[in-house]
Amino acid sequence: MYMLDEDEEWRRHWFVLSDSGLRYYRDSGAEERDEADGEIYLRHCLRVEEFDADKNYGLQLHMHDGPVTLSAMTSRIRRNWIDTLRRRISFRDSAESIRHPDNSDISSSSKNAPSRTSPAPHDLGSDVGGPYQDEPNKTTSLLTKRREAGEGRDQELERRLEGRTKWFQEGISDREGEDPWDKVELKKGVVTPVILTRLQVPDAQTGPDIEKKWADFEQLPIGEESSPVGVQNPQTTNEVLQGEVVSLRQQIEALHQVRVAAGVCDPDAPCALKLEQMEKEHRETLQKIHDEHERERREMERDKQRLLQEEAKNAVQEPHGETHQSVIQLISAWPCVSIRRESLSLQQELDGLSERYSQQCVELSRIQNNTEERNGKIRQKEREMEQLRQENQELQARLTEEISLMRSFITGQRSGVVPLGSYERSTSELEVRL
Repeated sequence: MYMLDEDEEWRRHWFVLSDSGLRYYRDSGAEERDEADGEIYLRHCLRVEEFDADKNYGLQLHMHDGPVTLSAMTSRIRRNWIDTLRRRISFRDSAESIRHPDNSDISSSSKNAPSRTSPAPHDLGSDVGGPYQDEPNKTTSLLTKRREAGEGRDQELERRLEGRTKWFQEGISDREGEDPWDKVELKKGVVTPVILTRLQVPDAQTGPDIEKKWADFEQLPIGEESSPVGVQNPQTTNEVLQGEVVSLRQQIEALHQVRVAAGVCDPDAPCALKLEQMEKEHRETLQKIHDEHERERREMERDKQRLLQEEAKNAVQEPHGETHQSVIQLISAWPCVSIRRESLSLQQELDGLSERYSQQCVELSRIQNNTEERNGKIRQKEREMEQLRQENQELQARLTEEISLMRSFITGQRSGVVPLGSYERSTSELEVRL
């Protein structure tokens, strides 16, 4: 995911949910080397909400000192993180209420009902549920059914039993607080501290045994005239209940020690299969995210090339200031430094093309003016040639006429018929015409 830093910039990190909070690394390799860039302490987190971020799908952690904004690649990843963080915060709140219970309430409830309770074991992991994860739901539903059956139980007593049941169920996961079993008071005294020895109790036997004892406790009649174990002697009742508490306490402590000593799951254990399945799903999710990222990157590359080609065409066809400015804005919008360099080079090329285009336009205008002048001169010469052609035709007609007159004159002179006056007149006219 991405995290918004103090400079209002998104930084990509590798987030891991730990016992103390939400750690973030530079990448998965940094997690293996345990080189954390920082940690968000969930004990200071008030709530987790969706956030309308400008990058992908945002979520926001409201801390005591201010909000922390994160961004996931998909909405499904964001929803999973929000659910996980909310469960962790609610678990923290319940653990805080367990660490500081009301002692007076517990003491008063222990006088009215037997303290023979059995906590439901929890898996100490944060995300992987154990085989007895549904035990709290079973006990709560059992109390609800008995209340609906109308067996005449006191409402205040039922409320206290449910509160103590929740306290017992959540007490196992409290690693830093004191042992909740030390706070249990019996009917006629307080349980003395008992030194426990490690018992090798298998999970398959401990779970049903505790469930059976809890069911037996629910079936016991509650009232002042009935004894929880069928004995009216308070001292005997106290000893029996103390023995049951010690036995259950030894079984739970042994189960806890076995899990702590195991450290990690065996290859044949059910949790190993769950971990392998989770790892497989995690790899598939990462592969999907990687494929989606590659697809988006290719689409962005195609869009970038298409936009560059379109803008280059527009710049060549329309070399105006507004077109140049729009090209600069579109190219400068890309955050990549290399693309900005390319945009600068393209801008320089466009400026050069624009200048060349302007020069060519000026040259073309000058050529057009010269062409028009030449065309005017050509048309004038054509008119002069047409006039000369007409004059030439007239001269040719006159020359033809004069030639015919000279022929007739020569012919008449030979015959001697032509008069002298006519000859002189023809000669003078010929001289004038010539």
